[in-house]
Amino acid sequence: MPELPRFRWNPDRKVDWEDVWRSLDESGGVIVEGFVDDALLGRLQRDFRDAIEAHESGSSSSQKLWIDFHGADTKRITGLAAKSSAWAELLCDEHYCELGDRYLGKDGYYLNTAQLICIGPGETPQLMHRDALNWPHVALGDGEVTITAIFALTDFTEENGATVIAPGSHLWPGTLPQVDPKDCCQAVMPAGSALLYSGKVIHGGGRNRTADEWRVGLHAGFVSGWLRAEENHQLSTSLEAARKLPERVQRLLGFRAYEPELGGRLGLVDYDDPANLL
Repeated sequence: MPELPRFRWNPDRKVDWEDVWRSLDESGGVIVEGFVDDALLGRLQRDFRDAIEAHESGSSSSQKLWIDFHGADTKRITGLAAKSSAWAELLCDEHYCELGDRYLGKDGYYLNTAQLICIGPGETPQLMHRDALNWPHVALGDGEVTITAIFALTDFTEENGATVIAPGSHLWPGTLPQVDPKDCCQAVMPAGSALLYSGKVIHGGGRNRTADEWRVGLHAGFVSGWLRAEENHQLSTSLEAARKLPERVQRLLGFRAYEPELGGRLGLVDYDDPANLL
């Protein structure tokens, strides 16, 4: 069974981030333990605790495909920027910024979606998929159109639904080729870790075999600024809430215009930068 490259970030042992990116290029995914320090992890857990407890399991969709994909025993919570200052702080982390800058170009992307994915006891395995297929016409072209991190807010174990991933599958041909279980592994990692992965790598939520344990991850990817983001942040985050956020977070949520090196600007209000509203 293959394994994902694994790194450990702590004050005493600095990670060589060039090794991280090289491994991500080769395997399609890497685990960085200790990505979120204990203090920030505690704030994230406290900020989201009430929202997780209040949220109902299952999908709000009426389509069977999405009902199955979202999971009957999984909670998915969005609009996180308005719920947690700790999340806004993590969005400004230098290495998280470097992930987006490296694969999508500096300031060339938006936050695709930020959702808590809370896999509950008894949940079945999720359909294996490539995130990039949200944009099927460009999904398998050169380069990346989306790059993602899953931050573990609880321990991810084989029993509670750690993400299943097929290392190297970002290089496999075909839209969604058949995946042999022997080509997969699980992203087992302690709370505070991050799974960083390509939008082309094949993966899915794991089965939760526990009787009473929730696996809570913060799934947050970036998308090229010329593509439509999966989550409509301008509706899930009010102007009042957006005004209190750091400028980088405002930009990621689409409250500032996307300006490619060549061409015009996208996401305008009255044909000008929406930052004027803030």
